[in-house]
Amino acid sequence: MKNLNLHPKSALVGAGVVLLAGVLSAQQIANRFVSVRVLETPTLQMAPHPRDFVRIVEGTPYTVPAGRILVVTAMGSVIGIGGNWAICAVNGADAVFVWIDQVGGGVTEIPTGLTAQGADVVDVRTAGQTGVLLGYLVDA
Repeated sequence: MKNLNLHPKSALVGAGVVLLAGVLSAQQIANRFVSVRVLETPTLQMAPHPRDFVRIVEGTPYTVPAGRILVVTAMGSVIGIGGNWAICAVNGADAVFVWIDQVGGGVTEIPTGLTAQGADVVDVRTAGQTGVLLGYLVDA
């Protein structure tokens, strides 16, 4: 019977290659189950990717792309005086109302997470100011 000798450095290199292959395979499998594109930073762990941000300005209605959902996060005005209102309309029906207190414009967060489905038309309006609506798109 012949004795087998295994060189320690060869065993270490072989184990490293097997470990690396396992890690790369696990990454590919994990990436298949992620449906929302996210931006990861040290301070903000999960946030929509900037390419999915949406900014709707009064007078230019926005049609949500098919297969996507628009999540409305804030509304307000770009310019103007405080003490005014902004309304978000989805398909012509008023969906949410916010009061603008900021002088010179500003936005107010919408904590309820108003959403609009693919093909919905979203618009914002104010009384004599330039309304703005902020949100982001996610896959339906």
